[in-house]
Order: sequence, then C-alpha cells, then structure tokens
Amino acid sequence: METADRRTLDWGAIEGVLPQGWRKLAEDMKLIRRNLPAHMGTKVTDISQILRLVFYQVGNNFGLELATAAFAAAGILVISFVALHKWMTKLGPYLQQLLAQMVVVEHARFAPERWAGYELIATDGSAVMRPGAKSTTARVHYALRLSDLRPVEAHVTDEKGGETLRRFHPEQGQLWILDRGYANPPGIGHATRRKADVLVRYNRGALPLYDVNGRSLDVRALVAKLHKVDRPREWAAWVHLTEGKRVERIKGRLCAVRLPADKAEEARERIRREQAAEATAETLAMAEFVIVFTTVPRSPLTCNLILALYRARWQIELEFKRDKSLTGLDRLPNFRPDTIESWICAKLLLHQILRKLSSAAPAAAFPPSAIADACIRPMRQAA
Repeated sequence: METADRRTLDWGAIEGVLPQGWRKLAEDMKLIRRNLPAHMGTKVTDISQILRLVFYQVGNNFGLELATAAFAAAGILVISFVALHKWMTKLGPYLQQLLAQMVVVEHARFAPERWAGYELIATDGSAVMRPGAKSTTARVHYALRLSDLRPVEAHVTDEKGGETLRRFHPEQGQLWILDRGYANPPGIGHATRRKADVLVRYNRGALPLYDVNGRSLDVRALVAKLHKVDRPREWAAWVHLTEGKRVERIKGRLCAVRLPADKAEEARERIRREQAAEATAETLAMAEFVIVFTTVPRSPLTCNLILALYRARWQIELEFKRDKSLTGLDRLPNFRPDTIESWICAKLLLHQILRKLSSAAPAAAFPPSAIADACIRPMRQAA
C-alpha cells in the first residue's frame, strides 16, 4: 500500500477502517456461505469482493454494466450485472449494520436518553437524476435516525412528488424533526394518529394555528413581543385537521426566538435570493425569528431544548448536503425499494469511511474519488 503522505489509497486501507467483525457479520447474515458444494461454483467467497464492487459502483455513480465490466477487466471479480443487481437487493440490512457501528460514537449526542427517550428522526427530500437524464427526473425522500444515521425509510417519486410526512410511517416514541415543507395539518395529523410526535419549522402559509378557544393565532403579533435576542418564549397552540364536517384538534406548542441582527440579515438575504420579487415585507419581517411547532409536551422537553434540538437539525441538513456533494447522494441509478436502500446505505457508509481515513491520516488530503479509485486499483503484493 502506498503511504498516506502520497495521498493515495488502496483497498486494504478501506478494509482497515471498517467495523470490527465485518466479515463475520456477513457470514452470520448468510450473505457468504462457506463449504458449498463445488458444483455450485460460487464466485463471491468473501464479502470483501462484493463490498469493493458496490463501493466502486456507488462511489462513481456508475451503472451496473459499467461497474461489473471494469472489475472484470481489472481481474478483480467477474460477475454479471444481473448478479450485482441481486446483491443490491439483499445488501441493505448488512450495510445498515455497518453504518450504525461506524457512527454510533459520533452521533451519541442524539441518543434517546439525552432527549427524554425520543428516537430522533430527520427527513429530507432531494431531486435526483435517472441514468442518462439531463435534468431532474425523480425525487428521493428518506428518513434517518440521528443516533446512528441509519435510514429508517426511503421512497422515490417522480419529479412532482412533494414533501409530505404522510409518505412515511412514524411510530410511537419517535420525534420527527422536519423543515417547513412538512408543516401542514394533514402531515401532523398523520404522525399524531400513529402516536408519534413532530417538531417542524413553522410555515405561516400552510400551517394555521389556533388558541384554546378556536380563534386564529396571530403568530406575527406574538413573536413581535420578543424584543431580546436569545430569550425564547412559547405559547399553547392547536392545529385543526378538518375532515368533512369533523374537526380534530391537535394540541402543541409554538416556540420562538429572535435571531441576532447579523443572522436575521443573512436570513433576509436568503429570502431575497430565493424569492426575488415575490418576497413580501411580512416574509422579510418574520425572517428575524426562528419559529417552530411541536406536539411534544413541555414536561419532557422545555422550549429551550426544543429550539436547541431544531438547531441540531441544521447540522444534519449540512451533513445531507456534504453527502450530496462528496458522494453524490442525490444521483439515483435504480428504481426498486430494496436496491435504493442498499444504494443510500452504501453512500452514507462511504462518507463515514472517508471521515475515518481523513482523521487517521490528518496530513493527507484524500479527495472523495480516492475511495472509489482504490476499489479497482489492483492490490500490491507485499515485498
């Protein structure tokens, strides 16, 4: 293996940062079977072979045919693209376990015991491109458990598929942390009926709120009372979910805090940039505040904790963006839910491997492509 100082990698370096027991785990999960009859002629006898191929394919955003052809030409592994597809249909649970083991320490700050026992789930949606497409052709919607970055759900829609919590299956004991695109009564009602809680950025255009008497809350007037920076307040608030003549009242809390002047100006600049002439004076005024709605009662999580937890969501949002830029998380080359799961897990796992390698050799600056390149570079024999 070449030294880290030369800023190159080989497959041995990648194996070295995988979780302990990764080979045995594959055998325990029946992915690799020892002592099969000779007539079965299995080509994959070590999980390392298929991991190497999957990382190469996923890391480069290659199609199945191109990845398998490259490995055959390099003399590493000769299997058909159909065989690789079959591997991708069953690798998801294995990759999820590897991912969980690699991030468990780094994401301990999101452990349930630190947040009143809640299992924290962050969601995101991203425009993706099918193979050969020149523009957005689909969207991938995925939910990650923050304690271990393990995907709990992933869905693919066409380019018109919007963000909605009703696409997912929240469970009791979970707290779903969402951006303003998910702030609407049907989505919040979907979560509460499944006995889950939500923490969502307030969207004044899609989430009307009411007081205990059923009167509309003037949220702008409420937050205007926040004169001091970093002095949050909360108000009881209800969401009304109307179905026919029946109105279901969902109790929650509106939590808000005024931003420092420089952060408020950054928020206004972002609105001007994104909305241009459509940016209204009211929208710009509301940019001075962070406002969230949550169904979590005050007793387990105070207003300060709720706002701190929502700020943590921005950290995971940044991680999503890093994954997209470094490993191409927003480029989807397949269609089936089981292969999508494997593909997303492999992408996230590659990102963790890159972090491990960079921290192990801080003097080296490995480009993201180094991992994928190492997967196909023939191993040098020890002298």
